[in-house]
Amino acid sequence: MQDFIIRLIFCILFVAKSQQLPSSLSVVTNSSGLNKDSLTWLNTQNNETTEDLLCGMSEFEEKRFSGHFAPIDEYTWMALLMYEKTAYDFTSVCEGALISKSFVITAAHCLTGSMLQEMGHLMYVRLGEYHVSNDPDCIVEGQFQECTDEIIDVRPKSIIVHPDYKVSNRSLHHDIGLIELNHPVKFSCFIRHISLPTEDSGIMGTSFFESGWGPTDIFNDKTTCVPSPIKLQKKLSYTDHDTCSDAYRSQRVQLTSDQICAVDSSSKGSCSGNVGTPLVQWNKNKSAWMLTGLRSAQYFENGGKPGIYTNVYKYVQWIKTNAQLQ
Repeated sequence: MQDFIIRLIFCILFVAKSQQLPSSLSVVTNSSGLNKDSLTWLNTQNNETTEDLLCGMSEFEEKRFSGHFAPIDEYTWMALLMYEKTAYDFTSVCEGALISKSFVITAAHCLTGSMLQEMGHLMYVRLGEYHVSNDPDCIVEGQFQECTDEIIDVRPKSIIVHPDYKVSNRSLHHDIGLIELNHPVKFSCFIRHISLPTEDSGIMGTSFFESGWGPTDIFNDKTTCVPSPIKLQKKLSYTDHDTCSDAYRSQRVQLTSDQICAVDSSSKGSCSGNVGTPLVQWNKNKSAWMLTGLRSAQYFENGGKPGIYTNVYKYVQWIKTNAQLQ
């Protein structure tokens, strides 16, 4: 119950910050004790807006990220892409991440080529989802009940695919794209963006996290992969390029520095995640989540092989330019 109260207070403080409270009010913002004046000073030093500074902010407790099911108030940047042929049966094959009030980032694979031929055009982007059969979603902890806000479905205004992405490229180089939303969304405790990386994450020993509604076998005694109705989470570990390349040599996949590999060492990897699923990393110094990668293809993580992700750090300038984040 104590953990619940702490998360509730944190959420209230986040909403207060996002509404730009007067500077005369001193508001504790996170475990490091930053107040509003501190935020203003940091903005000046780093040339960041308050909105940029708050992106991905959360708290990190290892025990909250150790189970199959994601906490109801975490991974607030997660976006479900709903296509013409799947929009009404809640079957998602692609996901993405909210990076501002107006833009979602995902794999280019989700925005062009065979995906649209198979699924139809992208109808809308869903934000604030947890359990696809409930709206709103609620959980009970002790004597308290925590409920999400209503989900938000936003139609796309424009689609931007990286100019170097080639549908015919089996290795899926430059597999990254942006969705401009039809209107800006309002941030809340359950909907807010994630930070773009400020450094490359391709180092041994690095741990990542992934969340989403992709195929899983936890509902069928580990025998059949079915889409999860509930937002799941899992922890992954960095895999070096040589090991990853060896795993895909028979598929003739050629990796570049623009891609990163990670593996879920706790399972056999019989179920692959959705395309465009964000790979994220906790930054202790900033007390915030950073977007590291975007899953390239469903068939890549199969039989325990590492998953292949677009290395977001390599595309930060392109993202900022096209998502109007300069």
